[in-house]
Amino acid sequence: MDNSAVNFSVSSGQVIVALIFQMWLVIFPVILMIKINRLTRLWEERFGGEEEDQHV
Repeated sequence: MDNSAVNFSVSSGQVIVALIFQMWLVIFPVILMIKINRLTRLWEERFGGEEEDQHV
């Protein structure tokens, strides 16, 4: 039976870059949703919301 193990050496710089990347994967969508929410609110203030009773 072949008992071969693979060893990876990871520097502290690589760990920091990996942590920053993982945090960005969480933070970026949150920032994006906040920006889209603000844009939607501005759009509704400028052009009015969808009012269904206008065409009755």
